Amino acid sequence: MSALEIVLSCVVLAGVSFIAVRWWFRVDEKMEDARRAGAKVASVLSGLGLKETPEFLIDFAVGDVSAMCEKLVKLAALFLKGEGAVLVEFEKVFDSLLAIKLTTDAGRAIVAAKLSEATKPSDPEVIRDAPKAGAV
Repeated sequence: MSALEIVLSCVVLAGVSFIAVRWWFRVDEKMEDARRAGAKVASVLSGLGLKETPEFLIDFAVGDVSAMCEKLVKLAALFLKGEGAVLVEFEKVFDSLLAIKLTTDAGRAIVAAKLSEATKPSDPEVIRDAPKAGAV
């Protein structure tokens, strides 16, 4: 092997290595973007009141795959327990979303319409006499 062949081999190897490293970092950037998105979604879900659901997203965001899988199994078991466990998980979310709806006229109208749809003749007078959707 001549000196020229050795130099050319080194140049080709350096070029291929450079391309491979750039490709790897581009793939890594996509994974980091996905992890950032997972952290943001976990933050939003936590802010709305969910407790168990965002936990596996936090583990995904930090790259802890084994903990993520364990928490996903725990979350699935929670949801498979029945409606009661699911309602407990989403009760705070309901309260948060209701508070958001009640801040605007349109939101209050939606809530009033839903209440008027749900009102029964056997309900107490306070509920039956609540303003209807058009009155808000």
